[in-house]
Amino acid sequence: MTGPLSDLRQDTTFFGRTEELCQLVRNLQRGRHTLIVGEKGIGKTRLMLEAKWILSGRTKRIDFSANLMAQLRGQLGVRINPGQYKVLFIEHSSPLGDCLKEMAEKLYYSGDLHLGMEEERSDWLMVKKKLGGLGAHKLQSALFEGISRSEYPYLILFDNMDRISPTQQAFIETLLNIAVICTAVVRMKENFMFKRIWASFSKIHLEPLPGPVCMQLINYFFETYPLHIVDRELYRREILKASNGIPFHIKNMLWHGSREKYIDNEEIRKLRRVDEGHYFNMGPIYIFGVAMFTMFKIFSIGTDNREIYIYFSALG
Repeated sequence: MTGPLSDLRQDTTFFGRTEELCQLVRNLQRGRHTLIVGEKGIGKTRLMLEAKWILSGRTKRIDFSANLMAQLRGQLGVRINPGQYKVLFIEHSSPLGDCLKEMAEKLYYSGDLHLGMEEERSDWLMVKKKLGGLGAHKLQSALFEGISRSEYPYLILFDNMDRISPTQQAFIETLLNIAVICTAVVRMKENFMFKRIWASFSKIHLEPLPGPVCMQLINYFFETYPLHIVDRELYRREILKASNGIPFHIKNMLWHGSREKYIDNEEIRKLRRVDEGHYFNMGPIYIFGVAMFTMFKIFSIGTDNREIYIYFSALG
């Protein structure tokens, strides 16, 4: 990066996750399907993109420090082969129709989509029209054939598989047999139909970033982007506390701060993040409780017991 971007959300500077990145690159180099598991905003997609750039030769940003290599000795070769795979990054893993269309377009530009026409001398719009008349089954067959016949094996990275449905099971299982797959989920669906799919993957679990790494990330943005803050130390502490080690929240809060001309103490104290965590829905319990009180009130009316009626009315 030659200079700061106008929108810090687009900054691709990589902090932490060195061991996870080494493990992911190692898995993919050895042809292992890999599933990254972690909560929203924790950096699953970012980790996949970093591995993609390394394996495609776009960057060599990977830490092979002596300390790290001592931890990973015998697990990861230092040599990276950037020409090992043709790499596809698919943003839409679901619904199946959107996934097939995106894969078809990227295979076309890779020169591996063969439809029995002179597609090499056609533009994508002409090919896309023909794809519309194939139907899902024939389109899948064309994709499988293109991937299987390619001169180099394919590495396919799916942005997430949280929304996959049982109708995609056969499609995914076939891909697992003809390409190396890397994807991410917040949690693995427990449907028995997916058990064979999950069993095919090596798993990497991402935890929230530790405090020192979060502080490094915050300091990097402070030093790189114009943030006008009356009390930087207070702002650091508030962001660190509110983010809970989630990189997306750190970047999002700092981006909002970068939109302000000046951040005073009052704005810092108001700093809050949108909580996207899990919650327990008490609504059904309230409804059940009201129904029970109503039932007892009706029962007390039937028994002509005013004391019970008054008691449950007041309790309700």
